[in-house]
Amino acid sequence: MTILANIANIKLQLSPSAQKIAALILQHPKSVVTLSSQQLARQANVGQSSIVKFTQKLGFKGFPAFKMAMIEELDRQQAIGSDPLQLHNQINGSDTSITIAQKLAHQKTDAIIETTNAIDTLSFEKIVDLFTNAQRIQLIGLGDAVGITKDFSTKLLTLGMAVIAEQDPSLQIIITRTLQSSDMLCIIGEEIYQPEIIQATHQATAKGVPLVTLTSHDSSTLRQLAQFTLDTLAVKTSMCSHTQKYNYSIALQAAQQTLTDLLFMTLAQQSLKNNPPHKSNGI
Repeated sequence: MTILANIANIKLQLSPSAQKIAALILQHPKSVVTLSSQQLARQANVGQSSIVKFTQKLGFKGFPAFKMAMIEELDRQQAIGSDPLQLHNQINGSDTSITIAQKLAHQKTDAIIETTNAIDTLSFEKIVDLFTNAQRIQLIGLGDAVGITKDFSTKLLTLGMAVIAEQDPSLQIIITRTLQSSDMLCIIGEEIYQPEIIQATHQATAKGVPLVTLTSHDSSTLRQLAQFTLDTLAVKTSMCSHTQKYNYSIALQAAQQTLTDLLFMTLAQQSLKNNPPHKSNGI
């Protein structure tokens, strides 16, 4: 998720002082990166300590680290022809097709970049080992991730892996309860209220079944149960009108697809190394 998108998402949850800082950054991101923390504090009419606390809440050590990350983000947006003042916002009914295309390109590109940058190499290698050594692999897709999960299942089947990707929730629970420690469970998607699946997952992990999740930071229960997690970092693509709000997961699906494709390509490469093609002798 981009810094601007993150600020926009959490703005209403912030203290009054932090909301002033957030509003100033969202309105004038290019100007903010030219300011010192003292100058930003004066313009936002807050204390300098509020600037430090605000940047730390976003996950940075302090204002210099925040400022450097913002500069990199703005440079990246400029490189793909994006307007940072516009693109962190939702899609509006007045947007032209070109503007919508730019917003979608920005959101999907940023989701892919942020998601791949967040990968921990050591954890990823251990996840690949789990897929390689598992006798059975159960894949569960939650919500809009069902299609991504089905695609991932098909790709793993081409590698000769024993994959189960049942879409019916009742059957998913039955299968999950049959898993053994020699198998593995992989759940893709955002945590939704399906207590039966969560309970079955908890029972499986209690038996020593490895659980890998491809999910966001919002899925607290799944993350607590998982042995390893690959983070999907994306904002929801939204369209707002006066009467309705439509939320899609286009950018999120781009993040999920990137991770499943990365897993597949790594597993395919490993399979090729372990089973090199035989050269036939010419006649």
